[in-house]
Amino acid sequence: MNQILATSNPTAKKSKTKKSKTRKSNGPADIKTVVRVFAIAMLIFGVFMVGTGSYAIYRENEANNSEITKPVISESLNGDGTAVILTVTHDKTIDRIEYSWNDDEIQTITGNGRKYIEQQITIPSGTNTLNVTAIDTQGQEISTQKEFTSGSRPSGGSPSLDLTISEDNKLKITANSETQIKYMTYKWDDGEEQRVDINATTIDQEIDVPMGTHDITVAIVDVNNKTTTKEETVMGTTKPMINVETDDAGEYYLITITDEVGLQKVDLNIRGEAKTITVEDGKKELKYKIKLEDNNQNRLEITAYNVDGIVSDTVRKMADKTNS
Repeated sequence: MNQILATSNPTAKKSKTKKSKTRKSNGPADIKTVVRVFAIAMLIFGVFMVGTGSYAIYRENEANNSEITKPVISESLNGDGTAVILTVTHDKTIDRIEYSWNDDEIQTITGNGRKYIEQQITIPSGTNTLNVTAIDTQGQEISTQKEFTSGSRPSGGSPSLDLTISEDNKLKITANSETQIKYMTYKWDDGEEQRVDINATTIDQEIDVPMGTHDITVAIVDVNNKTTTKEETVMGTTKPMINVETDDAGEYYLITITDEVGLQKVDLNIRGEAKTITVEDGKKELKYKIKLEDNNQNRLEITAYNVDGIVSDTVRKMADKTNS
């Protein structure tokens, strides 16, 4: 009888055992390697983040340092030389201005969030030294000392400069100087600077004001390069226009009121009866039709106001109407 003998292969068994042991022994080693690589990667990433952050802070500090500016102080005499017109301008908010005559008590002008401050300071009798310090909200400050004599312009003083709005909506620039004024410059808001050659000791110049609210900066420079600068906010607008007619039949007043920026209210007086009409939404044109009364002079008086507070010329009309 044939017998089937079950035999085993010791060599194969040993090989399997070795492989099994090898896999078991390699498991912890692989985990340690992964942890080690991950730790090294996190360390490199941390160093990179710290370096990047430090560089960003460095660049920011450099940028802040490069933007450090100080207030600009300008001093000029008024027309009769009895007071100093002190002007401080800055591209940042001014915290306060401190000034004193000679060694007298220090006076303070608060900034109140302004970047432009102008103050007229009376000069004591005789010759006196004006001490001025301007400080911005970041702690940057600048100081000046200048001598003034009441009633006269100091030798080599900066030109005086005044800006006013005329009735026909033009900006009037006036200036006076001991020495010849070489030129003046002006610019609206952040627009292009315009130069006007003067070559005289006085300026009396008018320029058009653009519609709306705008900042203008004017600078006067004399032959010694003494400069006076003034910055103001001005409003360019025109008066409301009123047109009053009667219709062809002579039965009605036909009233048309217009304004370029918008109307605010109308004061109307017809036959002695006065009333104010409020204009909603700043309309730019209004039309009214008022019936004329028989046997009456129908006296009309009308004034208009725009949203900028500019007042029109008052229009007066009188139309007779009699029974036919």
